[in-house]
Amino acid sequence: MANNIDITRKVKAVALDFDGVITNLNIDWNDAIRQASEIVGHDIKSLITFYENCFGTPIFQKVSNEMEKIELSAVEKAQAAPFVKDVLQKLSEKQVEAYIVSMQSLNVIKTFLDQHELAAYFKDIITRERCPGKKAQVECIAKITGISPNQILLVDDSKRNISNCKELGVVCFYFQRKQKPKEIREAWNNILSIIK
Repeated sequence: MANNIDITRKVKAVALDFDGVITNLNIDWNDAIRQASEIVGHDIKSLITFYENCFGTPIFQKVSNEMEKIELSAVEKAQAAPFVKDVLQKLSEKQVEAYIVSMQSLNVIKTFLDQHELAAYFKDIITRERCPGKKAQVECIAKITGISPNQILLVDDSKRNISNCKELGVVCFYFQRKQKPKEIREAWNNILSIIK
């Protein structure tokens, strides 16, 4: 998937996905979906679609709580992605605000950030409890900051999320989950190159 990078726009905020960009949780999502399906009593094809459709309901909370247990277990072993701390430091030096937009729970992300001493780099964390989809999460950043969507850079490993957020005019960078360290460094360098 090509990245829609327009270097004529000044990026004022970077929205980073959590699982797949900041870290890799190594969760068996097929098994997690099976567990969620048992809770709701019918087959769930996608947790993201389930979260979007059931946001704010008791069944949403029940599934979210169970998924949080799986995510917390994975966070215990998860490492920060290569070069992510260096990139966050550079964003800070450039005075570009960093946000996390994630379908994981807030507790999971805070636990991880505290373990890896990364919490201070982020202006805000927007999770499924607050906004049940990536597009809504990015819209939330625009709303709370007053930053135009075309001045927000989304870094995500989901083609679906990239496609949905492009509709807002957001600058998007598709970050491939499985990369060698050299490729990861190149990806981060490309991301930093569009932030003036």
